Amino acid sequence: MRNTGRCPNVAVPGSIEEKYLWRKIFDTNPLFPQLCDKLLVKQYVASRCPDLLIPETLWMGTSCDDVPDNLLAGPAVLKSNHASGHLVFLDGEAADRTALRKLTDRWLARPYGQKNGEWGYRNIDRKLFIEELIQGDTGEPLEDFNAYVMNGKVQHIHCLRERHGPNPTTSRYDRDGSQFELQYSPTFTTVFADPPAQYRHIIELAEQLGAGFDHMRCDFYLCGGLIYFSEMTVYSAAGFPESEGRLRQTWTASWDLRHSWFLTAPQSGWRGAYARWLGSVWDDAAVSSDRGFT
Repeated sequence: MRNTGRCPNVAVPGSIEEKYLWRKIFDTNPLFPQLCDKLLVKQYVASRCPDLLIPETLWMGTSCDDVPDNLLAGPAVLKSNHASGHLVFLDGEAADRTALRKLTDRWLARPYGQKNGEWGYRNIDRKLFIEELIQGDTGEPLEDFNAYVMNGKVQHIHCLRERHGPNPTTSRYDRDGSQFELQYSPTFTTVFADPPAQYRHIIELAEQLGAGFDHMRCDFYLCGGLIYFSEMTVYSAAGFPESEGRLRQTWTASWDLRHSWFLTAPQSGWRGAYARWLGSVWDDAAVSSDRGFT
């Protein structure tokens, strides 16, 4: 209610935010903790898409004191495996170990996702790691592609350009590459731009990784014409994504919770009773239409 301004319908969720909230409460898919772990997810991706480039993990541990000097000098990226937004670019200049230790100790001391109920992060074994920096030979800007996959099919892709640069821009495309209407962003300038030549391949990779889930965000880097894996995101924007207009309508209609782990795997006790009841509700064509399913 704090984020949406109204009391959510958790029992029979309809909006995007309600569906994310329902996922946090009920859909404890045993794969989610692995996908939320930025180290373990690489194993999952390698098994599903063996030809997809994955940034190399150069070091992992629990203290910056143990990082070799040559890695601390970069170029590389220092991250934590259990949270979003924990990263420091090691750019070749002498790094201040004391300052990094204070920062990363704070990272590891705090669990992630509790404020917004993001269950998948709860029991991750917290670590630090250094990853190779993805950059082109000619200094071209890095592009991030966040592919939103619904029941094995990409519904839309959010492109972020120069995300950590001085002039970040954004565009959103549907599966066919048509761009959604301009949307306000407090951080990125929204622009109209054609999708890259690799767009269809990004879709293919996302649908390979997202297969078997009712909804999954699969993220990639595009740099120097090459596609790299970035991460898989179970709770996009902590469950409160910015969307409006046609994007919001198609997103809501495409996310069918009947394909979720909770409603396709056996449940016991009250969870089983609720799952059977909810499945019967959504099997009613009229109610399904009211909730935006097709």
